[in-house]
Amino acid sequence: MNETGPIPRFRSLYRQSLPGSRVNEDGLGLCGRHAWIIDGATGVSVQRLPGASSDAAWLSGEISTKIQDLAASERAAEAIFGALEGEISRVFTKAIPPADAANDDHAPSACLGLIGLRSGLKGETVVEGSFLGDVVALVPTEQGVVRWTDERAKPFEKRTLAALGGATREPGQVPEAVRRQILENRTKLNRPDGYWVVNPLRSWAGRELRFEARLAPDQPIVLATDGFMRLVDVFATYSDASLHTALAQGRGEALMQELRDLESGDPMADAYPRVKTHDDATVLVIAAESYG
Repeated sequence: MNETGPIPRFRSLYRQSLPGSRVNEDGLGLCGRHAWIIDGATGVSVQRLPGASSDAAWLSGEISTKIQDLAASERAAEAIFGALEGEISRVFTKAIPPADAANDDHAPSACLGLIGLRSGLKGETVVEGSFLGDVVALVPTEQGVVRWTDERAKPFEKRTLAALGGATREPGQVPEAVRRQILENRTKLNRPDGYWVVNPLRSWAGRELRFEARLAPDQPIVLATDGFMRLVDVFATYSDASLHTALAQGRGEALMQELRDLESGDPMADAYPRVKTHDDATVLVIAAESYG
């Protein structure tokens, strides 16, 4: 990595993370030149990790803590991903009964987006991203706002929604057909014919999608989980560009309330099909600044 000029750093402009139900399984953070967003997915084991409200909440917390430690050492994103895999595997296998380590499709998993800043050869600010799963970055470039995400799970999500379409729904309950489809999808987790996420028992480092762009001056970056991105992807009340503009204008709290109102207005998910009526929703708005 060749850099000239001051080392860029992130500062937080807005951050919010709200649970969809009882437990919030999302995560977010920033440290120096790095920022990240996490969306945990609970496993299917009946085991609960000691002291954890859910196994996915535990995993999201561990990922965030480990990234914080690794980012403090000024490692590149690629190096952080490589080191993170070993750290997460080590703490998970230490926390669970030995027999559970064999059931690798029962472990929790998480989508992860990690972005980092560097100075380009001409002194410009360059942002780099590494993504596993459908967490999102909205990045302002000289060509406009671009979305960074990993859509390799989309075909499996479509199968889940198809199962949902023919199922009888009850408030707060996942239909049996949908549950079976989710379990079938997870057999493809971190497999060549499947999709890739952070998982403590299946290798994933090196499978992330990578992005790079020259950052538009004085414009914030948005990191968000798919629960927050429902404003674009499910309810279609915003585009990527208009959502970025609203967050840049400081309307984060109003957007969160709008999201919850839209979810509550469709309690059976009839008008806007989705597995969870309310999902965890997390957003981080950050800006680059330089220190000499």
